[in-house]
Amino acid sequence: MNLAHAGAVLTVHSDGAGSVWVTAQWTDGHPVTGPASAILTATAAGQRVGPAPLRAIGDGAGTLTYSGQLPPGQWTVTAELAMPAVARCDARFEVGAAAAPAAVACTPPDSAAAPAGAAVPWPTVALAGAVVAVLVAGLLLARRRRRRTSARTLW
Repeated sequence: MNLAHAGAVLTVHSDGAGSVWVTAQWTDGHPVTGPASAILTATAAGQRVGPAPLRAIGDGAGTLTYSGQLPPGQWTVTAELAMPAVARCDARFEVGAAAAPAAVACTPPDSAAAPAGAAVPWPTVALAGAVVAVLVAGLLLARRRRRRTSARTLW
């Protein structure tokens, strides 16, 4: 991630007829371009859609689209961006014949806009520590197995 782009802002859009798309911008206002990984989940009156992948369209404006159509109802939609930044947006809107287009913008938490050199959040440190611990344990186990196998072939 470019240091000038400290975090992402998502906006969930609905045309009122069932189409849903998300626009992703960096906190400085530039569109998120390039590869992106995002999913959408939606619920309404016992119905559930997703998690479904959002696909980037080639307009270069950071637009990610859901390939399906939501049926009529009052929907709660969650869009989650995992790459190139982490962002989430929860939106509620109506889908149906009389429903109007809607857009819900979500601002990132204050920590996403922290300046470069700011403290790393503890969950990130804990996750990194756990990954390192698993890798070290795996290497030690593989080394022990290799030693046992070598010792058997000598006898």
